[in-house]
Amino acid sequence: MSEATTTILTMSSVIDFAAWRRRRPGGGQPEVDETDPEDPTVVRLELAIQRLHRVISLALDARGRLEPKVETELLAIMGELTVGLVTEAASRAERLADRLAAGNGKRGS
Repeated sequence: MSEATTTILTMSSVIDFAAWRRRRPGGGQPEVDETDPEDPTVVRLELAIQRLHRVISLALDARGRLEPKVETELLAIMGELTVGLVTEAASRAERLADRLAAGNGKRGS
C-alpha cells in the first residue's frame, strides 16, 4: 500500500522565507551581533565570504546555477555560523572558494 497521496498533500506548500522573516519579531531585522569585527577570525571569514561571492557569481554567470554540492557547502557554512563556529565557517568558505576558483565545482567532481 502506498502513502504517496497523503505524503504529497502535506508537502505541497512552498515556504516564502522573506515573508517568514517579516513576520518574525523585529520585522526580519538581524539580531545584534556580538562578534568583534576586529577579531582576526571574523576578518578571515569576511575575506573568505567576499572571495566566495565573487567565484559563485562567476559560476552562476557561466552555468546559470550552482551544483548541489556547492549549495550543500553554503548551507553548511550558514549552519556553522548559526551555532557560532566562525573558524570552521571561515575554513569551509576558503576551501569552497578555492575549489570553485580552480574549476572543481563542476558536475562530476
